[in-house]
This record gives sequence, C-alpha cells and structure tokens, in this order.
Amino acid sequence: MSIHAEVLWGCGYALFLLAVARGLGAMGRKARAEDDSWPRTDVARFHHGLSTLLVLLAGLLVGACAVRHPEGLELGLLGAVSLVVAWRARRTWVERWADTSSRGEG
Repeated sequence: MSIHAEVLWGCGYALFLLAVARGLGAMGRKARAEDDSWPRTDVARFHHGLSTLLVLLAGLLVGACAVRHPEGLELGLLGAVSLVVAWRARRTWVERWADTSSRGEG
C-alpha cells in the first residue's frame, strides 16, 4: 500500500504554510514589542492577519486532500497533519485574543 503523491505534496505544502504562518506571527509579536506607536500596531495586526489566513489555507488544503483521497493510510497521514493544523489554529486564535485583551480592545 502506498500514499498518493498528491497527498504527500498537500501535506508538505500545508506544513510549509504553517511554518510561514509561525514566522509571520513571530514578526508581528516582535514589531508589537518594539514600539507601541501607530504604524507598529498596524504592522503587527497585518502580520497576524496573514498568519491566520495561511493557517486557514493549510486546513482547507488538508481537508480537500482528505475528500479526494479517502483511503486508510492517506487518511492517517492527513489526520496527523490536520492535528498540527488544529494546534496551530488554536495557538493563533489564543495569541490574537491575548494581544487584544492586553491592549484593552474588544
């Protein structure tokens, strides 16, 4: 039993998107920590928004691969990657709301 190449590429690309999202989130936190002036806060928001979009795209990619290839071994691999996507999505969500609550926004 082998894994289809499309599933491997999809999982690899989803993990790549998550790595880029993590880097963008770190850049946003760094920009926010350096200065609390107007342009820096918007830069941090922009980085966080891009990070959230990339996590969403990674989840959609894994979901599309799961619909196209519903076989046992492939679903196992996609399930493992979807757990990583869910973990990163939760971290992104928590970081977003922790950032707004520390500023007193709603």
